[in-house]
Amino acid sequence: MNSFLLKIYAYRFFDDFVLIYPLYMVMFTDYQMEPWQLAVLLATWSATSFFLEIPSGVWADRYDRKNILFIGQLLRAFGYACWLLFPGFWGFLVGFVCWGIKSAFTSGTFQALIYDELKYYKKEGAFTKILGRTETIAFIAILAASFLASPVILLGYNAVLMLSILALVLSSMMLLTIPKVHPVAYTPQKTYFSLLRKGLHKTFQHPPIFHFLIFLSLTLTLGGALDEFWTVFADQAGLPKYGLGLFLGAMSGAQAIASFIAYRFEKYPNSLFYFLFLATGLMLFGAAYLFSIPALLLLVLFSFFFTIIQIVYEGRLHHVIDSPTRATISSISGFLTEIGSLLVYFSFAFLAQSYNYRTAFLTYGLIVAMVGVGYLVLGKRF
Repeated sequence: MNSFLLKIYAYRFFDDFVLIYPLYMVMFTDYQMEPWQLAVLLATWSATSFFLEIPSGVWADRYDRKNILFIGQLLRAFGYACWLLFPGFWGFLVGFVCWGIKSAFTSGTFQALIYDELKYYKKEGAFTKILGRTETIAFIAILAASFLASPVILLGYNAVLMLSILALVLSSMMLLTIPKVHPVAYTPQKTYFSLLRKGLHKTFQHPPIFHFLIFLSLTLTLGGALDEFWTVFADQAGLPKYGLGLFLGAMSGAQAIASFIAYRFEKYPNSLFYFLFLATGLMLFGAAYLFSIPALLLLVLFSFFFTIIQIVYEGRLHHVIDSPTRATISSISGFLTEIGSLLVYFSFAFLAQSYNYRTAFLTYGLIVAMVGVGYLVLGKRF
């Protein structure tokens, strides 16, 4: 079990030790991408995941999850190679298609792999804590990569991309070293559509699953989709390019702390998390209202609290799912998240193109706050 966790932690570290993370949105703007083109690129990323999200979850309940993660990682490395060799709209587009496939192959699959291995050893109660640790390691990797990106960017985007590709290759190699996982959830005797029907039935007929899945999807949509624009916010607010890596590093450090302590919030009532939704929306609105370098601290706090919400609700969702459909139901959450992300990308781009980035951030601050208010008012019904 310890060997399994060590390899999983190593995989997660190199999966996010990607130097291009704090820079790719700015790289796109440096290559003269317009807001609508950014929206198309990000939407393509989400749309690819959207179409493959549920199928990949069913495959992960039928085949070896480790192999699915491995294939996805190699495809993302190929996508970054396209960015390196063809630095224009079409090269970026192909890269995002590959990244979208990887996202779909990972969403649900990674968590299901960990949960069922813990379940085999009767340690599933530690899932939220272990998941939080994997996220902590991921954010530490982003932190390290962000700080390293600051000096490496002086050598140009090509150097940053080559080191990013190397990290993904190392991550995929870590997967190959993972010991054989006990097949608690693999059900090859089931057909694709029987697994899909069973997963959908459980999702919509089991109120706790449905509630946790919807709230988690909203968290991943609003926290994850907006996350793509933080470096744009910092750039527009006047932060120098060499400071972008430091900013993202600070944000990753806060998220690392949040994911490490998130399991301590497992027993708190839903109302606390609804209030956090409202509070984070006000933080985003305040940051956009100030729209200055000091306001970036509010974005760091926004990500800190959203990370806690995400980890807690991923744990709550998995605790109420049966193993044979674990990845399938998790992928439904990812499917809903991708739909929401598409709406965020296009509406955000419309606001930024029609008005400016500040207006887009102000609007989404209000939207996040209103979601929190809605849950606080209606929370007793869930």
